[in-house]
Amino acid sequence: MSYEIVWADEAFTAAAAFMLEDPVGLTAVFDCVDGLGTDPRPPAAFPWGASGVLRLRVGRYRVLYEIVDPIIRIDVLHLGRGG
Repeated sequence: MSYEIVWADEAFTAAAAFMLEDPVGLTAVFDCVDGLGTDPRPPAAFPWGASGVLRLRVGRYRVLYEIVDPIIRIDVLHLGRGG
């Protein structure tokens, strides 16, 4: 099954801002998120609390997303940078 990737406005805005200062890192994020379309639950994804949201680390970034068949939503929760 193939999933549609939907970015929340807030997450896409954050990605655009990060892209200006870290295009290589954000390219890795976009590549990883694109891969969720065919494998929405990769081994590197972990539950984020009991909310049904998954967290995926991509380098120094974290992507919080939820799966609502057949859509993967990069949620309002965020795309953010860790330490």
